[in-house]
Amino acid sequence: MQGYCLARHIITRWSKCLLLIICIGFSHSLLAQHSIKDTITSALKNEGKFFIGFHNRNTFVQSNQTKLYGLVGGMDYQQVKLFVGVYGFGNANETLLANDPLFTQDSVFRFINSSNFNFGIEYQYYRYKRLYLSLPIQIGIGNIKYDYRESNKATVIRSEFFNMVPIEIGTNAYLELLPWVGVKAGIGYRITLGPPEASKLTSPYYNLGLAILVGEIYKEIKTNVSSKD
Repeated sequence: MQGYCLARHIITRWSKCLLLIICIGFSHSLLAQHSIKDTITSALKNEGKFFIGFHNRNTFVQSNQTKLYGLVGGMDYQQVKLFVGVYGFGNANETLLANDPLFTQDSVFRFINSSNFNFGIEYQYYRYKRLYLSLPIQIGIGNIKYDYRESNKATVIRSEFFNMVPIEIGTNAYLELLPWVGVKAGIGYRITLGPPEASKLTSPYYNLGLAILVGEIYKEIKTNVSSKD
């Protein structure tokens, strides 16, 4: 538990510092390009390419580390991406509540799960050879489920549902290894608006791993098949 608390504290500090640096750099970039509206308008004049991808993030529920997974798809206009996504925990976040005054049982397990639908935009503000830096912003709507179960984890004592509005902002770095695969890293903050039970999911997030561009693989396969006909 102490390790998770320390990790969250470090990530929170670094995420806020990095976001401040990115915001400053992003502001200078926008000044050089007149305005974000002009930048997006110019990018949307390009021919868009459909893309689909998977998100895998490390985040926290209070002091517990958990995984947030997402499936996203949209259009890539070179410097700007517009997309929608579906997100949720891979497994419900599990916490043992001992001697909680809200329950007659000595120990109760609390399971927290979430699901939400997001709209997002990702702006590429820097590129050097095969390295890309971008600023993703998302807003969504969804719900959180709280399950309280007895010590056997099978008997449900009470279930509660709460609506939420998640808002995310962060920064991503992508290093292209091949046209359809690369290394992706990101850090940011996920603010969850709603009742107190929903706001407990407000937390920094981070990710690091391989990124596979399914759309590019499909395009390459289609090109190879067409060339053989």
